[in-house]
Amino acid sequence: MSETYLTKVGLKKLQDEYKTLQKRKLELQQEVNKAAALGDLRENGEYHAAKEHLMHVGTRLTELEIKLSNVRIIDDLDVAAGEARMGTRVTLIDIQIKEEVTYILVGPEEADPQQGRISIASPLGKSVLGKKAGDEFTLELPKAKVPYKVKKVDRPT
Repeated sequence: MSETYLTKVGLKKLQDEYKTLQKRKLELQQEVNKAAALGDLRENGEYHAAKEHLMHVGTRLTELEIKLSNVRIIDDLDVAAGEARMGTRVTLIDIQIKEEVTYILVGPEEADPQQGRISIASPLGKSVLGKKAGDEFTLELPKAKVPYKVKKVDRPT
């Protein structure tokens, strides 16, 4: 099984979601039983809706169980100083438009570009891995090539 790379904050978030879904599963099981008690299940919309929601919750719980059983915390990973790796913060300059962006490299589960967190599985995340301050690289997208320069690599505080 593949590892799930998370920060401590990301782990807490997944654990909280898991606990919430466990409670929701119990509630839905009660709803299903209650709706089943109403009689004819073929035309019982409440029963079918609750049953379908219960299935979705069960699927997500299974996904979370797998992820939580294979967690690797990235906050304290031992990485080479100044090298873009999982858990590091990289400041990049888009050479064409002279725009500066800063991202923390995380696993896919915690990726949120709007919050400055990109996945190492994303095209930009893959391209920047292993780079150091001063390195230049080109992000190859389907319809464009974007040249970047690594301005800074450090550990987030």
